[in-house]
Amino acid sequence: MQSLEGKVAVVTGATRGVGKGVALALGEAGALVYVTGRTLDRGGSQWPGSLAETVDEIAQRGGKAIPIVCDHADDQSVKDVFARVAREQDGRLDVLVNNVFAAPSKMPVNVPFWELPDDLWETLLRVGLRSHYIASRCAAPLMVARRSGLIVNTSSGGAVRYTFNVPFGVQKAGVDKMARDMAHDLRPFGVAAVVIWPGFIKSEKFLAQPDRMPPALAQRIMEHGESPEFAGRAVAALAGDADIMSKSGQLLLVAELAREFGFTDVDGRLPQAPSRT
Repeated sequence: MQSLEGKVAVVTGATRGVGKGVALALGEAGALVYVTGRTLDRGGSQWPGSLAETVDEIAQRGGKAIPIVCDHADDQSVKDVFARVAREQDGRLDVLVNNVFAAPSKMPVNVPFWELPDDLWETLLRVGLRSHYIASRCAAPLMVARRSGLIVNTSSGGAVRYTFNVPFGVQKAGVDKMARDMAHDLRPFGVAAVVIWPGFIKSEKFLAQPDRMPPALAQRIMEHGESPEFAGRAVAALAGDADIMSKSGQLLLVAELAREFGFTDVDGRLPQAPSRT
C-alpha cells in the first residue's frame, strides 16, 4: 500500500464500524486522521467503541489521529470540525470519508412504510445523507483551492435492493446519487468523489447484539461478513491512487478494489463482491 505520509484526512463516524476501520487503515498508512463521533471516551455509549479507543489503536500502529466530538445531526457542529481542520492544517484537507450513520436501537425490517415510526425518515436521512452533504460542502472549498482531494461516501446495496425498509433504501440511494453529482461539479478542479459499497460488516454493534438482525441474515454475516478494516484498506488504496480521477463519480465495490489493488481482509480472505443490482 502506498504511503499516505503528509496527507490529512477526516473520517466521520469513526468510533466503531466502517468509520473506525477506515480511520485505522488511513492512520496506519501515514495520514493524519481527524476522527469524529459523539462518544469520546470508553464506556460513554451503550455500544462498544469510542474516539479515544480509535485514536489509541492508530497510535499503536505508528499513526496519529485527532478526535473531535461532533453531533452530525447539527450542521454547525459539522461546520466547526472543518473550520478547526482548516485552521490547524493551513487549509489542507486531502481526504474526506463520509461514513457517519444513525439508526434506531432496533431497525424495522420488512415493515410497510405506512406502519413505520414517524421519525425514522429523519433519523436515517439527517445523519447519513444531509450530514454527508454538509461535510462535503465544508470540505470542497479546501480541496478545490489546492486542485486536489478525494471525497469517499460509504453506501451499500440497499441503494438498489429492498433492504430493511423504505427510508433505509432512500438514504443509501441518495448517497450514491449525491456522490455521482458531486463528482460532476468537482471534476474541473481535480477533486474526486466516489461511493464505495462494502459487503455485510461484522461491526462491533453486530457482534455485541447479533439478534438485532433477522436470524438468517445474522448467520450469513457471521459466516461471510467483512471486517470494518476491509473497507478501510480500500479507502487507503484510493487515497494513494495517482489516477484517482479516472474513478471519480463511480460506484466502487470494496471486494473489487481488493482484487485491483492487491489487498485482503484482516484474516487473509478475499470476500465476494455484492451484486450491483
